[in-house]
Order: sequence, then structure tokens, then C-alpha cells
Amino acid sequence: MSERLFSLGVTYWPRPQRAGAPMLCSWEWCDHGAVRDDLAHVAALGFDTVRLELRWAEAQPGPARVSTAALRGLERGLDAAHAAGLRATVAIMAGTLAGALHLPAWAVGFRDLTEAMRARQPNAPRAPTILTDSGYRTEPARDLYADSDMRQATRYLLRETVGNFAAHPAAYAWELAAGVGRARRAASSRAAAAWWAGLADLARSHGARRLIGVVDGDGLGRADGLRPAQIVAAGADLAVSAAAFPPPRVSRPWDPAHATLLHALAAGLLRAEGAVAPVVVADLGLPTQAAGQAGWVESEAYGYADYAFLADDERQARLVEAALDALWRAGAGGVWLAGYADPALSLWAAPPVDRAWPARTWGLVSADGHERPAADVVRAFAARLRADDLPAPTGPPAMPIDPERYWRDPCTAMAALVAGWGEGVAESG
Repeated sequence: MSERLFSLGVTYWPRPQRAGAPMLCSWEWCDHGAVRDDLAHVAALGFDTVRLELRWAEAQPGPARVSTAALRGLERGLDAAHAAGLRATVAIMAGTLAGALHLPAWAVGFRDLTEAMRARQPNAPRAPTILTDSGYRTEPARDLYADSDMRQATRYLLRETVGNFAAHPAAYAWELAAGVGRARRAASSRAAAAWWAGLADLARSHGARRLIGVVDGDGLGRADGLRPAQIVAAGADLAVSAAAFPPPRVSRPWDPAHATLLHALAAGLLRAEGAVAPVVVADLGLPTQAAGQAGWVESEAYGYADYAFLADDERQARLVEAALDALWRAGAGGVWLAGYADPALSLWAAPPVDRAWPARTWGLVSADGHERPAADVVRAFAARLRADDLPAPTGPPAMPIDPERYWRDPCTAMAALVAGWGEGVAESG
């Protein structure tokens, strides 16, 4: 068995009790028998980690109120993960859900009438659509970073979630506030870092043993986003989301180059700023064709119209196989796949998959319960990992990054690195 820790994980959404669920990924309305069976299967596939999302809107229906039913459901999910021998990463306070912006209703809305009137001017930029438990809205997210009421609400949520479950034997790590920068930008990167470090300190004060911060292509291309080195400086592990949602635009989502680029970029920025830490690559996946649709189809990404590519099962398997091999060789801290199982066709009218195609069919298990070929790829890779039968990692390739210059204009700097990376992929065949 290799001494090197490599986390092989997958995101799991609990199956609903009934076909007409109003919202997917609910711990309040899930089928707990199915959760036990599913997580036992997750472990049998060879995964060691399962990512459990606690939807912010469900967990905290009011600024000073949590859903005891949702928390009880999460506890039973943690129990099932422990029984299956899985480590659980609990994702809380996320600003996104499978390609949709997603926040509690009380965290969305105009500050005053003047702001509302300004947003309705003909030349005003269109705000992205945000999903709340009460539906889709085109009002802005409130200032999560500076608004005192919002900060108090987040402190309350951390106390009620981390404080209650940090001691659970399956609660290995807590992922904090992934995707929040897409829903609401901070005034500056420094402001985002101070806010996130405050969350991390508070989570630790409530017993969290391990914390995870997440960056993505959007945040790495903005000067005001949370940076990899800031997450590591706060004493947390780093994950980079490889979900093929823009920005940057991914023209070949079936190619592992996007995932390997983001891993190399995050690791390179850490190294250039004097920090060295393994980087987990999260949200790796490729949706498959279904309902008579294949290739590029209309979809939505983080509140804006977009396209998603639907592959056949074999192409999905090839992506997973190539990415696992490449990211292991590049010294990644692990790979977490985007989804364990597809929702039933009868649930496609439920948010967020009613507008975002990928989460309908990116699972390793189809809606009718059959394993896709990618499941065998995971099983084989996990067996080699346990047997210490993988080549020694060589580490991420060196990237010519000057952090001061990069963060001065990250969009341009990223575009140049993407272009160079693309040429390298083409040259290597």
C-alpha cells in the first residue's frame, strides 16, 4: 500500500423519497434505505471518500433558523458513510449546486428601492439567475463578506452544523463556501481571504479537524477571487473544481487537458507563492447522452444560457481513465468525481437539473441502477492504488508563473497559459 495519501472520492446526492421532489439533493426528504445501499456501493467501487452536500437553502431556511430535519438526515448519511468505511467531506455554505447559483432566499435581494430601480434600467447588465428554495430569481446576492447580518447568519450555521457533527467518526473534512465568489464577488481578494479565514477559524473552534477550500476557473481568472495560497495560509487543504463550466470556455470537455491544466495552474500558483501542498481535483465528470439527445445541447451554467456536451458511455469512461492516470502522475492530492448516480427521468423537472443538463447524466450509475463503464475504470484504478501498483508521481509540470504579474491581470495571464497548454497537448498527440 502506498504511503502517499491520494483521496479517491465522489459527490453523492441522496435519493428522494418520492418521484415529485421539488428540489434535488435534499437530506430532509431522502430515502435513508437507499442512502445506505448507495454508500455501500460507493465503497465497493473503491472510493475512500464521499462528498456530502448540505444545501445551504435547505439547512438554513432563515438567518437564525436551521432545519432540524435536514440535519438529522445528514447525520444518518454520515452514519451510513461510517458503516461503509468511507470518509465524508461535508460541503456547507456553497454558493453553487451542480452548475446553478444557489443560495437561501434570505441571502438574495435588492438592498433598497434605488438599487432595484437601477437594475431595471435598459442599459443595466443582466443579473444571473439564482436558485433558492422558493424558485429562480434574478436579484443579486447580498454582501456575504461585509453585511453584518449575513456574517452573523453564517456564524450561526457553522455553530449548528460543524458544532453538532465535527465529532462524528465519518466527518473527515469540512468544505467551506465553494462557489460563493460566483454568486457574489468580494470587494477584493484580500477581503475574500479575510472572510474565508474567519470562517475557517470559527469552524475549527467548533471542532473541525480538517478544512477544504475550493477554487475554480472563474476565481483563478479574477483579481478579486479567493486565491490558492490564501486557502493554504488559512491552514486548509486546497481543491480545484474541474467542472467544465465557463469561464474559461472548454471546447473539448471530453479531453482531460482541462482538469490537468487547472491542477497545474493551482499547484503552480502555490509553488510560486512559496507554498507547497497537494491539490485535490474535484467535480471531474462528463454527462452522457439520454432522452434522444447527444453532442452539444442547450443548457445553463451559473445563471446564464450555455451549452453542455453529452457523450456516449465509452467516451465518459475514457475521460475518467485518462484523467485519473494523468492527475496521479502529476502528484494531485486526489480526484473527486462529479456524481455517483443520475436522478430518475421523472426528476428532470426539479431544480437544478431542470435547467442544468450535466447533473442529469454525469453519474457512474445510470438512473435505472446500471453501472456505466466508468465505474469499472474507477474499480480498476482503486485496486491498483490499494496494491501500490501505480507509477511514482512526477509532480505537476513547471509553469512560468510570476504571481505578482499573474494576479495583476489574471484573465490575460490565464489565457496565455491555456494557449500554451493547448499547444503542448496537441504536440504530445
